[in-house]
Formats: sequence, structure tokens, C-alpha cells
Amino acid sequence: MFSRRGVKLSRSFLLTSGALTLAASVLSLNMFDSPVPWREIALGLVILYAFGQALFSGADISTLSFNLMAYLYVPWMLGYFILLRYSPNESLGIVTLSLPIIATFATDIGAFFVGRYLGKHKLAPTVSPNKTIEGSIGGIVAAFLVLVGYTWLIQGAFPFGHGELLLFALLISITAQLGDLTESMIKRYCGVKDSGEFLPGHGGILDRLDSLIFTIPLTYYLLVIFT
Repeated sequence: MFSRRGVKLSRSFLLTSGALTLAASVLSLNMFDSPVPWREIALGLVILYAFGQALFSGADISTLSFNLMAYLYVPWMLGYFILLRYSPNESLGIVTLSLPIIATFATDIGAFFVGRYLGKHKLAPTVSPNKTIEGSIGGIVAAFLVLVGYTWLIQGAFPFGHGELLLFALLISITAQLGDLTESMIKRYCGVKDSGEFLPGHGGILDRLDSLIFTIPLTYYLLVIFT
């Protein structure tokens, strides 16, 4: 995708840093009681690696910046999928992981239909001209209503109050839309319609994960802070 703008990302850097981040995430899971911040150590090593690689391969600040952005946007953020899957524990982790996924999908569907039939005011016309403020609000409402129904079904696992659900839905829905707009911004910068061709008719993997890349980490942060 970035190659369309003449940006050459380092495949070796991204594969190495991604593998390191994956290993650090797994270590963090297996050593919950350990005071060693494995993911933060991995992040520090990746940053040092990125600067070292840049210094000995032309000192191109632009390439360095894009490599770090690509790392933070994909491998680093995807690591939270693993952490959330096992938070607060292995048995409840699958339910925890399902919350932002369901809220994100509900946001997408609600924003699409409300925006299509009621949308009048543009949300971010320079990035995604079809998205509207009305659609954004519809996405938030849809996320809340779907979460109310879903958490009622699993209330034995997570007994949420309506106030907590409203706050969670608001934060997740806004973040999901931010993730969607972020990928739209990147695609517009690169001059492409889809991030790739991995899924015929649906674009690349990032086109399906763009919102979750933001909502999964946020859910993990909320879980760590409030539980």
C-alpha cells in the first residue's frame, strides 16, 4: 500500500519486531505476577533496532518514521488481542474479547444504516466523505443497544449496569470510528481504495481489522484500570 507513494517499508524490520512483540506478549501472559514489563522491553528494543537500521542504511528519517508507524499500528496493537483473550483469566477471556468485537460490529452496522438514511452532516469530509455525524451517533446507539442485549445473556459472567454499559459503548464506538477513519486517512494518503487484496471483494485484512486495532487495546486498558 505505501509503495504507491514511494515509501519502502523494511519487511525484515516489521517481521522481526512483530515476532519480538508476539513473544513478549506471550511472556506477559505466562508471567502475570512477574514485575518484568516484557512488552515495554520489546518496544524499547524495537525502537533501538529501528534507529540502528536507519543509521546504517542511508539515515532516511522518512523511512524510519514510516517503519515505526507501521510497527505501532499493526504488530504492537495486535499484541493486545492476545492479552485481552486471557484477561482477567483464561475462562472469562473469550467473553472479554467478544465485548469490543460485538460493539465494533454494531457500531459499523448502526453507522452505515443511520448514515445512509438520515445522514446530512459530514463527519470527516477530507478523509471519508460518506461518513456523517448522524451515522456516528447511530453507531454509538447501536453499540449500546447490542451490548445491553449481549451482556444480559452473559450477566453471570459480567454483571454490568446500564450506566457502565453506556460509558463503555460510548468509548468503544468512538474509538472504533476513529480506527476506521485512521485507515481511511492512510489509504487516501497512499491513493488506494483497499489496503490489499487478501479478501476478494472486501479488500485487505486491515480493512476488516481497522476498528478492532483500536478498540481491543482500549478494552484491555479499561479492564486493567477498573478491575
